[in-house]
Amino acid sequence: MTPRPIVLAAATLLHAGCVSPDSSSLTIVRDSARVVIAESGLEASGDEWRLQLPPVLLIGRSEGTGDGPDLFGRINQVIRLSSGDIAVAEGLAAEDRVFDDGGGYLRTFGRRGEGPGEFANLWTISELPGDTIVAVDPFRGRITLFTSSGTFARSFPMPWLPGASAPNPVGWFEDGTLLVDALAQSPSGDARDQSTHFLYSVDRDGEVLETLGEFAGEQLGRNGLGLAFGARAHFAAGGNLAWYGHSSRYELVGRDRSVTVSRFVRADRITRAVTQAEIDESRATAGERLRGMSGPAIDRIRATEFASTHPLHGRFLFDEAGNLWVERSWSDLIADSGAREWDIFDAEGKLTGFLATPGGFRITYIGTQSVLGVHADSLGIETVRIYRLDK
Repeated sequence: MTPRPIVLAAATLLHAGCVSPDSSSLTIVRDSARVVIAESGLEASGDEWRLQLPPVLLIGRSEGTGDGPDLFGRINQVIRLSSGDIAVAEGLAAEDRVFDDGGGYLRTFGRRGEGPGEFANLWTISELPGDTIVAVDPFRGRITLFTSSGTFARSFPMPWLPGASAPNPVGWFEDGTLLVDALAQSPSGDARDQSTHFLYSVDRDGEVLETLGEFAGEQLGRNGLGLAFGARAHFAAGGNLAWYGHSSRYELVGRDRSVTVSRFVRADRITRAVTQAEIDESRATAGERLRGMSGPAIDRIRATEFASTHPLHGRFLFDEAGNLWVERSWSDLIADSGAREWDIFDAEGKLTGFLATPGGFRITYIGTQSVLGVHADSLGIETVRIYRLDK
């Protein structure tokens, strides 16, 4: 089945059945097709949410000798299981490590290899209905399912769409269906100025269920690579909706798997120009990394062009309560500290809160009362941290 483009008719969306301003900076519109459009004004920020310091749980060692399950090489994902245990996708060892809610080691499953239950590149893990733990290996294009105890159940290959490149798993709908994103392949000799993404859903047997359309991706330079500091496409699965946002604007769109748009979340944000100092620093950093290297691919990287403005937002996640968390575009202060700021929207799109994370901390899972993620110190050594969330 060939993905079909999504065409949004702006005129239809403006036939409002109900307009309810919750505050001077928020408007929620329900149009005649029952599409919910939530728009937050420039000054809207919601209430400040905080992570209690220090973390309530820390798993891992930043120093010491020898091996052990609490010594991590590269942490790709951390999640909380329905049992309360903590599952860690250890990318360097290509294995899943499970700890109890006090940080005590319980078990390891999976390992590096080519056989059943083995990985070339363990990227993400999730828990599906039925106490099933699912692991994604993008290098082999394989999805592997385990029981909650870590016993291998089965695996299936990631299906490809005609005309698309290697698929990238986005996330899981609440019924256990997988949302997948893939880049459109460029015909030989075709010079494009923007990449295109296909979005589709896959069942637990690896069969394509629906194609959700084509979506604009990165702006490309004359070398065919994305612009440095450029805006890009972001995708997420939340509940039963597939979400798309392009960071050139602050508008997130949720649609169901019949390709019907049901949610718009918008916020007024001011774009920040990319400065010459940032360009010079980026070129110097790239030059240092590429020192002594040569060839057509290196020349192509050196010819990378720059966007004129920074993106308006980064990735977005959903917490256990169904709130939408959107990573803000970094300010100079935040970027220098390694911290991140997040806007938090409720299920109807109201901007209900904002939160700043500690420096070096990357969120991978958000519960109702806690936030899980990965902390990297100044040497790049990673540990698991869990913070209590104050709303």
